[in-house]
Amino acid sequence: MGESFKFSRKSEAATTILIVLIVVFFIGWLVNVGQRECRTNKECGSESYCGSDFACHQYPTIQKTIVQYNFIVPSIIMGIAIVIAAIIFNRGSKTKEEPQTIWQQAPIEAAEVEEISEPYYKSNGDVKTP
Repeated sequence: MGESFKFSRKSEAATTILIVLIVVFFIGWLVNVGQRECRTNKECGSESYCGSDFACHQYPTIQKTIVQYNFIVPSIIMGIAIVIAAIIFNRGSKTKEEPQTIWQQAPIEAAEVEEISEPYYKSNGDVKTP
């Protein structure tokens, strides 16, 4: 009879400690929720937002940088390079013999065409196998 009484006292003490711990955690959670400045962005002003630390923060100002490229100098360099290349190619063609136009060329003589005695394509019957 004495042993069962000790066992029930131990279980009562454990249950009491468990309940006290649950109450302490619940009170801590309530205090944490109560200290929050905001839960959504609507609770902050129009120029601020609710951060992950549940406090209102001002929106950062973002400065937009506009980059403008100037392609005048590279286009001038490319133009000069094209003109120099054209001059080099023209100078090379002037030193060679100038091509004649068609009416200035000598007439083309008809060459004799050799008659082929064997046909170009052979049929299967003409092919001899060893």
